[in-house]
Amino acid sequence: MKTTDVKGASREAVNHPAHYAAHYRREVIELTGLFDFTTGNSMKYVLRCRFKAHPAEDLQKALWYLNYFADHPEVGFENPRGASEVLGDFLADLGTGEPFGREAGRFLKSLVRAVETPPEDKAGRAALLREASLALQSLLSHAAQSL
Repeated sequence: MKTTDVKGASREAVNHPAHYAAHYRREVIELTGLFDFTTGNSMKYVLRCRFKAHPAEDLQKALWYLNYFADHPEVGFENPRGASEVLGDFLADLGTGEPFGREAGRFLKSLVRAVETPPEDKAGRAALLREASLALQSLLSHAAQSL
């Protein structure tokens, strides 16, 4: 048994629920685990929102975490090694052929670039966070119609 599996738990309900594992070639935690709690949570809510009952609520949670990131420049990577490969897999799975994929990809790329930007570069980081926020706003505006 993998150390991440919970002994005696339903594999589908606890260890690998569909909204965690079935839609991407990697589990979302493989990306979010590379970042601090705040940044990872923002990504998690975007990547899983369209597979849950209330996507707009998850997108609002993502926006809350993004705003927290903007107010706390010390947050960011926990382990940047391998982030570009893992992010690349998610971007490929999201694709660009539909509004969700384009905007979710724009959000992820902008957020990762903001994390990579030194906190001292306040203007650069702020511009990237605005771009991520615009992508989230676009996702929220489409949530009721297309998710």
